Order: sequence, then structure tokens, then C-alpha cells
Amino acid sequence: MTTEDPQASGAPETGEAPPAELAPTLEQERDQFKALAQRTQADFVNFKRRTEDERAAAARTASGRVLVRLLPVVDDMRRAVASVPAEAPATWTDGVKMVLQNLASLLEAEGVTMVEPAPGDTFDPAAQEAVYYQPTDAQPAGAVLSVVQPGYRNADRVLRPAQVVVAKGPEIPEPEATSETEAPG
Repeated sequence: MTTEDPQASGAPETGEAPPAELAPTLEQERDQFKALAQRTQADFVNFKRRTEDERAAAARTASGRVLVRLLPVVDDMRRAVASVPAEAPATWTDGVKMVLQNLASLLEAEGVTMVEPAPGDTFDPAAQEAVYYQPTDAQPAGAVLSVVQPGYRNADRVLRPAQVVVAKGPEIPEPEATSETEAPG
């Protein structure tokens, strides 16, 4: 059996330090690989966070779409409760009120709040839709006079703007145009 001398073949023995001329190059490569691994790890953490944010945004969007489609049903139920005839059986009236209460609880659980500006509040085009401008002296121009349909918001997002009547300054009649020059005659 022959044993090779590692120094005779030029290969360093295990556990020995690399030759002096290779040490700076190896350290430089090690530092580059370490920096690359750290950047890759940071990129992966950022990717993971971004993916989670996108997934949460997609869930909020899907939830918002369903909630927006549910709002007309809530409005219809509110109108039904408001217009229940006096001769309607109490059990029927209570049932309709309970359905409205359940819908309101569902919206509340999803973080949806009703936005119903009070008369005199300043018109906010970001959360309200002006359906009509009414000339009046009772309120300053740009104030909400009445609410046609309440709006809804979910956290910082408007699901449906409130439809309002907005005050407009009183109309000033335009003076009739008078002709200073008369037609020849």
C-alpha cells in the first residue's frame, strides 16, 4: 500500500491554512457570498411581506365588493321598517326589524359604519355626492341641507358616498340688458 504525500502532490492537508497568496482572495469571496446571502434573505423577507400585504388587500377588495352589493338590501329593509302599516301583525313587524338588525350587525362586524351627515355640515366631496344644489338663505353655500341616502365607509375607505342636497347661495336675478343704441327708424 502506498501513501501519497499531500505536499508532494501540491494539495494542502485538511486543517491546514490555505497558502498565503490565496487567503485574501478566499476572504473576499467569503465576504461576497455572505453579503449575497444577506441580500437574498432580506429580499425574501420583503417578498413575503409584500405577498401578505397583497393577499390582505385582495381579501379587503373582495369583501368590499360583497358589502357594496349588500348595501341596497339594507336600504330596502330600512324603508320597509319605516313604512310598516299600523295594522301589520306585530310578529311580522318584529321579524322584519330583526332581519334589519341582523344585517346591521353583519355590517358592524365587518367594520362598516353608516355616514349620514347632519344638516349644516360642510359638504365633503370625498365622502358625499351632491344630488341637488338648492338655493337657500337658511344655510351658507356648501352646507348639507338634507340626506337623500346615507353613505357607508369601511375603515378609511368609502364604500358608498352619502347622497345629499347641498345649499347654494341665493340666486341673484340678472339685470335685464338695456340697449343704449336704438334701431334706426
